[in-house]
Amino acid sequence: MRHIVVAVSGLNAGENPQPGPGVIRSLRRRYADITIVGLVYDALESGIYAPDGPNVVYRLPYPSAGSDALLGRLDEILAEQPLDLLIPTLDTELQGLLKLHDELVRRGVRMLLPRQESYKACRKSELPELGRRCGAKTPASFNAADENGLLAAAAKIGFPLMVKGPYYGAQRVYDERTLVQCFAQTIAAWGGPVVAQECIVGGEFNVMAVADGEGEVAGLCALRKTILTDKGKGFGGITVRDERLQATALDLIRGLKWRGPLELEFIQQDSSEEFYLIEINPRFPAWVDFPSAFGHNLPALVVERLINGRMPKLPEHPAGKFFVRHSIDLLGDIVQLGELSTTGRLSNVVGTLRVPQRPRADVTHPIPLRAGADGTRSVPATMDN
Repeated sequence: MRHIVVAVSGLNAGENPQPGPGVIRSLRRRYADITIVGLVYDALESGIYAPDGPNVVYRLPYPSAGSDALLGRLDEILAEQPLDLLIPTLDTELQGLLKLHDELVRRGVRMLLPRQESYKACRKSELPELGRRCGAKTPASFNAADENGLLAAAAKIGFPLMVKGPYYGAQRVYDERTLVQCFAQTIAAWGGPVVAQECIVGGEFNVMAVADGEGEVAGLCALRKTILTDKGKGFGGITVRDERLQATALDLIRGLKWRGPLELEFIQQDSSEEFYLIEINPRFPAWVDFPSAFGHNLPALVVERLINGRMPKLPEHPAGKFFVRHSIDLLGDIVQLGELSTTGRLSNVVGTLRVPQRPRADVTHPIPLRAGADGTRSVPATMDN
């Protein structure tokens, strides 16, 4: 494949990690000769400073500024940095980029996005209808635009229940007072409507996939979350092969006529062992690089489709592979922070402040460990940490 330039957004990898760093790592595993352009909203998005992060970084206006402001900024970027592909990874970006799809194609920038009707059908407020249409179980859910509507929904569902924002945020509440407080916080942070959802008790399962919009799913990986943070984010998981889960996911993806990446979130109810669809995320999840590490590279499917017009079908993923998320400190310099904050651009990100890197290529073999005199094992000093 010729040299390509891919822009990736959502580079924060902190307590609530965004998918961008995982997408970048996946692409670097597959393509040795690739330029990654990071698109960020904050100069402290940690993925900016990762050793295997972007080659150059640009700041974007927040999505609340509107699609015209976004297009204007992208035109400024394109004037000095050509882009072949754009892989957005944040829910809040999708609506604006769907509006700009044709404009960006005219500028030579391609994206693999869902159709507008598919995007609308996967919103949290639409899940019950989607479930009925595709034969998937969903929790009882009600949209609430004001406090009275929320209290009415709670009376129908009962406590505890989940309160969810239109894009992000999910909180379990146990009483009316907390419910009202949570509603106000969610509206202030994400707007409305707020979704009041029945609380299903059970294990959490996620399915990530890439589809072509015509009913074909080129790649799919399912896992069960094994480690959860206080905010319910998965910091560990293990791949599973469950025929019922996979069949339900495929029916939903085909029913949506989905195009591009997505993640479906399920809970397997303890009492019935039935899978309940609780959420659909219209982009790659933060754990996207986990399957790429054992050869199940879904971001590469997006690139293949956009560059070559085809999407090779991946074999079924193996069960029993697991990940545990690991936090490290990243090195930066105040000069970098100042440059990005004042100019909106940071070049030569992969450079002098980084640990020297190996040539970028597919990595399929584990790093050999060196045994120390005390019996401990460590990575050789010449290798990346």
